Amino acid sequence: MAIEQTKAYKTLRKSLLDSLEARGLVEEVYRDKVEEYMALWRQLRALREDIEERGVTVMDEKRGMLVENRSVSLAAQVSKQMLAIYTALGLKPADHPARRLGADDDEL
Repeated sequence: MAIEQTKAYKTLRKSLLDSLEARGLVEEVYRDKVEEYMALWRQLRALREDIEERGVTVMDEKRGMLVENRSVSLAAQVSKQMLAIYTALGLKPADHPARRLGADDDEL
């Protein structure tokens, strides 16, 4: 199933858009930032899956030693960018049920 079809994705996206609309921020520039946020959210999920599958360290075949899984540092960068967008939109963590409920756990 495409991530855009998951309940967590739909709930978070709708919550972000609803919050903006409630504050009268309906211009395309705000909707575009929500889409950028959601693209980063998808990337962060993929990075977390990679870390879960391969771990925080991976074997560097050229050097023959364990090195940091690049997904770890990329996840931190993506998360930082998401927070910047979230803050720029004037949102607070309590605004979004998907955040409060830990919507990352779409499947039980």
